[in-house]
Amino acid sequence: MISSGPTPAERSVALVGNPNCGKTTLFNALTGSRYKVANYPGVTVERKEGNLLLPDKSTVKLFDLPGTYALEGLSVEEKIVTEFLRGNIPGCPKPDLIVAVADATNLERNLFLVSELIDAGCKLVLAVNMIDAAQEAGIKIYSELLARSLDLTVVTVSGRNGTGLETLREAIAAELAHDSRSSKPYAWLPRHHRLQPSSLSGGSSTISSPDTIAELGSLRYGWLRDVILRSTAHDGGSASPAVTRLDRILTSRVWGFPILIILFAFVFQAIFLFAQIPMGLISSVVDALGAWVASLMPPGMLASLLVEGVIPGVGNVIIFVPQIAILFVCIGLLEDSGYLSRAAFLLDTLMRRVGLQGRAFIPLLSSFACAIPGILATRSIPSRADRLTTILIAPLMSCSARLPVYAVLIGAFVPPVLVGGLVSLQGLVLLGMYLLGVVGACAVAWVLKRSLLRREVSFFVMEMPPLRRPIARVVLRGAYDSVISFLKNATTIILACSVIIWFLASYPKPPEGFKGNPVQASYAGQLGMALEPVIKPLGFNWEIGIGIISSFPAREVFVSTLSTIYSISEDSDEHEGLIANLQQRNREGSFSTITAVSLMVFYVFACQCMSTLAVCKRETGSWAWTLGMFVYMTSLAYLASLITYQVGSRIL
Repeated sequence: MISSGPTPAERSVALVGNPNCGKTTLFNALTGSRYKVANYPGVTVERKEGNLLLPDKSTVKLFDLPGTYALEGLSVEEKIVTEFLRGNIPGCPKPDLIVAVADATNLERNLFLVSELIDAGCKLVLAVNMIDAAQEAGIKIYSELLARSLDLTVVTVSGRNGTGLETLREAIAAELAHDSRSSKPYAWLPRHHRLQPSSLSGGSSTISSPDTIAELGSLRYGWLRDVILRSTAHDGGSASPAVTRLDRILTSRVWGFPILIILFAFVFQAIFLFAQIPMGLISSVVDALGAWVASLMPPGMLASLLVEGVIPGVGNVIIFVPQIAILFVCIGLLEDSGYLSRAAFLLDTLMRRVGLQGRAFIPLLSSFACAIPGILATRSIPSRADRLTTILIAPLMSCSARLPVYAVLIGAFVPPVLVGGLVSLQGLVLLGMYLLGVVGACAVAWVLKRSLLRREVSFFVMEMPPLRRPIARVVLRGAYDSVISFLKNATTIILACSVIIWFLASYPKPPEGFKGNPVQASYAGQLGMALEPVIKPLGFNWEIGIGIISSFPAREVFVSTLSTIYSISEDSDEHEGLIANLQQRNREGSFSTITAVSLMVFYVFACQCMSTLAVCKRETGSWAWTLGMFVYMTSLAYLASLITYQVGSRIL
């Protein structure tokens, strides 16, 4: 089972557990920032691998395996777990030790997998996670009694607040130092039954008596209930009348939806109300940096590149970091409190009406951050038709890359007034853009499930986590990671695009005596002018056309493109902010409010993201579905923008 005499550097430990047992949170707490993410060979399932520091200062490889309910699961992730534990995945060593992670608030279900690992002859340590949530629920776990019942080392931990982590490290080190294990396989099985070795050892489990699989499952669960009764106690602490009433209100068909709308409306209000001061500071720094560089460098190509290309291009995207940070903090608070699961419960009925199953909620919610992890999250959906539908509509969720586009247009054209003295008009418009994407996704899903991907909708079963106080450290760390990811994007893709756009917008130089905007004579201007007849019915001019084309690598590049073009233009103050430039053009009549609304509607539906298309191709395995997604989203964006501008320009 274990290779003889592994050196410390070769030792590996795998975290195994059910979905939503806090396994990844525990992994992050054990490894800190010392981990990397990659794909398993031949599949698109991600794996996390990090270094775990033991008490003796040695390190072992720690693997965070996908969540699974049983060793013989049907999904790709569940099969990966089994193959990993067998040692059949190239580049991934067979683990010397398994840390089975179990949710302390739902031990009976979680210990089913643990009992299967015991039967498979695995070397185990049981980490009973979320012990803080169990204590709040009035559940007492006597780890010594549980360890005696299972013949395992048992450690109670909390990945969220760090309780028990050092004890877990010590337990891992102690188990790695021993070559054998003491727990007894098939302790749940009556003596008259006989089973062959588990399939994890390479064979297949067979039953000598005529008992069915259901009967064996009943025997296993019966044994687990006895184990739990002997090793846990419940003092009724979970029966808090206030928490119970709150939970009923949040999931009520009467009050649940208004609360859901109010909470998300608050999120979008916060994005504008709380971000103004830090955004103003960043804008001042960017403007001052541009002026300082311009004063230091003599006129020339390099000065133009920095002052008119790099600084306004990257700087005017970084300005929106506070808004993106606030968005991720709010989503983190809702997720860590357990509210998002209740939102999924509320929205399940609506999703079933458009042909989606409830499992699609989490991938679609993830797409509000970025469509790429949202598409990857569809791997948990067993039905191929349902999974394809979710993949095809995930990019319609307004991701964080769209936020700078919305923010700059709303900031320039929507006045910062309060509606009814309470609600910010800017926040309401932003909420409207996000809701428009949701409505569009529901409509597309309804059409797909009644045409190309017709299939009976399956039932949605999900585990509802308890309501709890969010931990600031966990929420802030998640928001920090998201902001850093955005900034890395800004310093790579956006920087590269800014340089390219600067070159295309600066060369060739206009001929002598040329009257008008010098960008019009450039390569970028020529491309924009060629595109203008196609996009003019949408209210867009050639400058916007350049921005739309350049934003295909990443949507937020649209903001940096306009910043670069306006900086190069002779009629713009090169240090003036993008919002001020847009407001000036609005006063001149070259960029109206209805044009801004039409442009936001276009970006709600347009598939302006090369990375999303690449991930769609990888997940569907088909260029047909990928190109189909691009064509339908582009057509939908054009049609919606056309209607918005043509109707709006006649009304206003």
